[in-house]
Amino acid sequence: MIAITLALQSAGHQVQLIGPPENAAWARGLGCPYLGAGRDVSVFINTFDRPVSLYSGLSFARFVLQELAWQLKHLPQIIASADLVIGSSLMFGLSSTAEAQGIPYRYIAFTPQVLPSKHHPFLPIQTQTLPPLVNRLTWTMANILDRCSLALLINRYRKHQGLAPIPGAWDHILGPQPIVAGDKEIAPVPPDVQKIVIQTGYPHLDQLVPPNPDLDRFLETGEKPIYAGFGSMPPKGQENAVPLLIQTAKNLGRRIIIRHPKKNAGKYLADKAVFFIGDYPHHALFPRMAAVIHHGGAGTTAAAAAAGLPQVIVPHILDQHYHGHRIFLSDLGPAPIPLSQLTRERLSHALAHCLTNERIIQSARNTCRSIDPAHRLEILVKAVLAPASP
Repeated sequence: MIAITLALQSAGHQVQLIGPPENAAWARGLGCPYLGAGRDVSVFINTFDRPVSLYSGLSFARFVLQELAWQLKHLPQIIASADLVIGSSLMFGLSSTAEAQGIPYRYIAFTPQVLPSKHHPFLPIQTQTLPPLVNRLTWTMANILDRCSLALLINRYRKHQGLAPIPGAWDHILGPQPIVAGDKEIAPVPPDVQKIVIQTGYPHLDQLVPPNPDLDRFLETGEKPIYAGFGSMPPKGQENAVPLLIQTAKNLGRRIIIRHPKKNAGKYLADKAVFFIGDYPHHALFPRMAAVIHHGGAGTTAAAAAAGLPQVIVPHILDQHYHGHRIFLSDLGPAPIPLSQLTRERLSHALAHCLTNERIIQSARNTCRSIDPAHRLEILVKAVLAPASP
């Protein structure tokens, strides 16, 4: 969303990005006008020992409802002077608050899995090989849950504003013509999706690359290493995975770069085959890697594909399972390994497979050649500004 905001700004538009407060300093440092709103998502995620459990699922549902209540209360004032509002992720209150003020509205999704279809299940379902009828059934169940939760809150607001009630929140949130900002080479929009959808490709953020002499020295002293990182997943789980990741790389005679704070790296700091790195632009790091092990987030999946790298995905939650399955179907990596099934043996086998399988290596290179990040961002900006079809 920062990339989209900056692109709109460069095109001469006055833009205000609203998002979790913990991203404010980073966004403003990139020249992005940013307003921190709602609760700190990172603090919320860091309360979990495991991303998948009954406790985390119920906590997430409560978090979403609390954020929706906050949005319905505060967004009307925030968007009052806007000519266009663009929603994404958990900004579920924007569609109705925009309608109440007569402001055009668009929704940007970063995965086709948010669109009801027989070709994939509702997002929390991990299994991606269900029969089409069962996939449809998961969306039917999701619609029932929707009417008992999100739609109730939204309709309460709509009644107060004199707006007609909606039968379901999700269709309303997606809006009349949602934009799927994901690469069709990985996951095309299924043909049975009922809405008119525009698929543009993923909007990569072109960041300045900070100097890192230690990283440069590490890369210059041997063959291309493996990269491993699980993005914004709970830090305790990432900490627990470090020994497994290192041993997997050593078993294959490979060096490894792990996204992990050095202060928690302990005894591994002296290991010359291991390098720990904090936040660093994927577009600058990934082309220097041999393969990527990651959690299957939309951004990391797109960045690895744009770099032409084989991917081993260890999905934790939600659409990460979908992306892992799509990477496998696209011949960009082996079958995903869900976090609950992650072992050193399975990871070693998957990593060895994607490093030596010529079909995967060539598919990754071909996909890289077909992706033009700058052009796809231009297409996305034009799609956002174009009037939505009714």
